[in-house]
Order: sequence, then structure tokens, then C-alpha cells
Amino acid sequence: MNQIPTLLTERFGLFRTWGSFARVAGWVVVWCVVIGLILSPAGPNIDDRDHAADTPASNVRYLSPTSRQDFGGFLAPHDTDPNDEQFTVAWIGGSEVKLDAVSVAGEVSNRIASFGDRTVQIDGYTLIAPRPIDVLRAIDSAVANDSDAIVISINAIWLTDEWSMRSWPNLDVANLGTLWRWPRSWPWALSLTSPAEVAWRVSRAASPVVGAQNRLNERALEIVDALDLTSQPTEAAAPEDPDPRLPTDPTTFWLVQEYGPSVMDDTTQRVAIMVEGLDVDSPVADSFNLRILEQVQSAGVPTLMYVAPFAPAAMADPTFAAAAQQVEAYWTRLANTNTSPIVEIEPTPMTAEFAESAAFNDVVHMRDAGPFADVIVPRLCANWRTAHPTWECS
Repeated sequence: MNQIPTLLTERFGLFRTWGSFARVAGWVVVWCVVIGLILSPAGPNIDDRDHAADTPASNVRYLSPTSRQDFGGFLAPHDTDPNDEQFTVAWIGGSEVKLDAVSVAGEVSNRIASFGDRTVQIDGYTLIAPRPIDVLRAIDSAVANDSDAIVISINAIWLTDEWSMRSWPNLDVANLGTLWRWPRSWPWALSLTSPAEVAWRVSRAASPVVGAQNRLNERALEIVDALDLTSQPTEAAAPEDPDPRLPTDPTTFWLVQEYGPSVMDDTTQRVAIMVEGLDVDSPVADSFNLRILEQVQSAGVPTLMYVAPFAPAAMADPTFAAAAQQVEAYWTRLANTNTSPIVEIEPTPMTAEFAESAAFNDVVHMRDAGPFADVIVPRLCANWRTAHPTWECS
């Protein structure tokens, strides 16, 4: 057996010299390219995204991410009607914008058919629990897709820093393009992306096989399972009494360690505690939120940024109301730095304007987005008219 590695080393020079290392690396690249040409895996497409249809039905297009394992950036939407000149609105946000069949963007789409003489088309750039850097990437995509207007739902949890959310799947390979674009973001590019993520980004661009790894792995697993006749799938038994010291995600872990397991018993209390992170200066949150404002100012299209409404029941809680006031004060300070006449920041949660008809499942997720849509539609039309004064919504 020892003769085999000796023979390989003598024949191919495996890793004995820098030249041999370069040869091996070169062959790896060559074979990745060859395999990519042979397999020709399909790239991501607009139909990859699984989402519940809006209720009531709408014509919002929910854009798919650039790959199924990296939600950095969104695919350009299909041109549904090349003969119809559209006013395209990019709506950026998290589950408070679109969750299951409930959609704020969908309700607004059903209330505004046209702006001026152009059909309004809303594109949803949404994902669960976006961080500021995810919003930056969505803005990048919206600008690249020639959006005519941008709407951004400000999630209060943006005010916490990036470090509490590192293991979430909506990370990180696409950070490279976003963070290296501005010299002031270079420190975050170094701290928030690892060498492995750099390697994934480069190899994904070089080889379609790497870019489609998630799709290919799923397909390979299906084939292996179909051929496996010796075992039957079994369901893993859940522990009868899970350890409360081992929460399922890093944000929960931080809360439990800081405040104890009882913090998980009350959603309103938990969100209030997370929002109260504003009491401590967060340079990470400040840096990214300022970058968001600068980015929409440079986009050159009318933009409305609004703090997502909170449930009236949550606002009635004194602790939560105090946390909400901190959110308002924070975004008021940022709004005062805004110099663009076509960018508007609404720092006050608009809950009071539809409180009597509001229907929420929890602190931020609406059961019926219609009442809020009635409130925000006039705000949107007014914002769009800052760039097109003679146009009207209809």
C-alpha cells in the first residue's frame, strides 16, 4: 500500500513543491469547469421561490434570491408585458410585509392600479428577518433592476447589531460586493465575511456546478434515497424535555443568557427587550442604517421608509411603548440628516391611524393588512409625486 502514494508522488508531484501545488490547484479548476460544462446545471430562476399566494389575490411579484442557499441579492423580474410601460415599485422588508397569505404589498397593489399613465407593478424584495446588510443588498438589486420607486419597511430589530444573528441562513457570500463598494465599509467587509465565504463567492462565479450546489445536492439525495432499498426513513424523536439553556437560534440564546428562560414566555416583553438595545450605543447598527439612508439618497428615485406598525395591544404595554418611543427617537434623528427631497422617513409607527380596525397575530405580524394599506397608500402617492408632481394615483 505504501507504494501507491509513493508512485503518485513521484508521478504527479503531489504537494511536495510549490510547483506541484500549483499543478494540483490548476487541475482542480479545470475539472470544475469541465464538470460544469458536462452537467450544465440550471441556474436559479424566478420560480424557485416558494410562497403562499396573497389573500386577497394580487399581482405582486415576489422575487427569488440569486441562489437557494444565499439570499444576497434578488433576480431581476420577468417583463410580463413588454408593451406596457410600468411604474415599478420595489418593496423591501421582512415577514411584517409578507408572511404566508398576508401581504401589505399585495393589499397596496390592489388599491393602486396606475400612477400617471403607467401601470403600477410592485416587486417584493422580502425575506424572513432581514438585517441591515440584507436591506442594503436588496436596495442594490432594486436599483440594478431599474425600479422607479422604493418602499422600505423598517424593522425595529435592525437596531440590534449584526453579531447576534450570525448563524441565520440569509448570509453572507454576497456581502463581498455590497461591503467592498465603499471604503468606509471595508472594516465590516473584513469582520463580517470569512475567507471561506470569499472562496465560495469566487468559485461560485467561476463554476456553475458550485453555483448550483444546493440544487444538485438535493437531486443527488433524491436519487440516493430512491436507490436505497435497505433502510426506511425514520423520524428523529424530539427530546421530551429540551434544555432551556440551549435555545434554537443565537438571538434567543442571547436573550435567555441575559434575562433568563422566562423571557421567552411573553412575546411583547421579549420584543421590547430587544428594541431596548438602543439604550446602548451600537456603532454597527448606526453604520449600516446610515449606509441605507445614503444608498436610497443616491438611488435617485422616490423612497418611503417607514417604521413597521406595532399591534395596539403591544403599544398599550408601558414597557413596550417606551421601547417604541426609542425607535421613533432613533429614526427621527436619522430623518433629520436626510437631504434628499424625494426620500421620506416616517419614524412614527402608524398604528394609531388604524388602531380601531387593526388585526394582529402578534406584535408586528398582521392578520389583515388591509387597514394599514388604506393608511399608507396616500403616503406612497405623495412620496411618488415628489419626483413626478403632475402624476396622480388611480
